[in-house]
Amino acid sequence: MKKILFILAVCLLAGCTGNEKQAQQGAQQFLDAFLANDYDKAAGFCTDDFQIDFEKVVANFKTLDTNVRALLVSECSQYKAEILSAQSINGTDTFKVDYRIVKAQADTASANNGFIESSLKVVDGKVYRLGE
Repeated sequence: MKKILFILAVCLLAGCTGNEKQAQQGAQQFLDAFLANDYDKAAGFCTDDFQIDFEKVVANFKTLDTNVRALLVSECSQYKAEILSAQSINGTDTFKVDYRIVKAQADTASANNGFIESSLKVVDGKVYRLGE
């Protein structure tokens, strides 16, 4: 009986770990595509509902002056996303994924290379909300 309980516990933990990894990977892929200014690819890592809002933001971005867009694209290319943690929300398949945006070529002399720390909400490997 103890062996069965142990095996069941291991299977449950392995399932949780798989969902956590899926949430982290979905968040990482979204952030990587976003920072690479590949908004179509980033949208593919969003839930259907969030994709509508995300595409509105991208449409607004595209209305900016060409020089401003070029500057923002150039700046974004100097940063990368690092996933810090993923926590299940109330034991569900929905996760809060914490991340940090840092300089891709960090200055090792600087104590703080972090630019932004925030979170995403992810369900089934798809982003459905930015921030808290």
